[in-house]
Amino acid sequence: MALLEAQGMVGGYGGMDILNGVDITVDTQEIVVIIGANGAGKSTAMKALFGLVALRGGNVRFDGADVTGLAPNHLVARGMGYVPQERNVFRNLTVRENLEMGAFLKPAATARVMAQVFDLFPVLAEKAKQPAGELSGGQRQMVAVGRALMAEPRLLMLDEPTAGLSPLVMEQIFERIVAVNRAGIGILLVEQNARQALAIAHRGYVLATGRNRFAGTAAALLGNPDIGQSFLGG
Repeated sequence: MALLEAQGMVGGYGGMDILNGVDITVDTQEIVVIIGANGAGKSTAMKALFGLVALRGGNVRFDGADVTGLAPNHLVARGMGYVPQERNVFRNLTVRENLEMGAFLKPAATARVMAQVFDLFPVLAEKAKQPAGELSGGQRQMVAVGRALMAEPRLLMLDEPTAGLSPLVMEQIFERIVAVNRAGIGILLVEQNARQALAIAHRGYVLATGRNRFAGTAAALLGNPDIGQSFLGG
């Protein structure tokens, strides 16, 4: 049984549909990436899965239960975590305070899970007392991922986690995503750095105009000349 299964998602903003029948499945402990051109509906699909965009059609199931239309806080309680692309840290709070904000559902586990986050991102332990707004872009992204992990999700959804980062920092973020996955957490990510994302993924989806254009194993997508020409830079 799939951990996350969305079928026929239709929805968007202000009465205009951005999604026109998108299907997405993530199995337990799998890394799945969504790629596509700008405006293809990638981030909208992610937001719809997390209850931030209302669906006019289709449904979303998580761990076998229909969660279509549930509010994000209820989805977090069920085991879904979400890291948006922008405004994903509290800049005036310290690193430690940001992480503590993510443990609101499981306060008794704060110390234990924070130790795990610090093991995953040692630089955050070094800067625990520093305001998040003073960190580099890559370090702020680590704070955002760490805060989502504080709720001990079974599925972590990341929207453009490497946007605006240097190639070296991007590689570090992808390495940490693989480490999170190896700890038993399913990963769904939207990425513009498509080739690099597919290199760490098990499967992928290519969206175009709010529809599934291609789907398959990461290796198959990387080896598809049509995808290479249109979405992977040749």
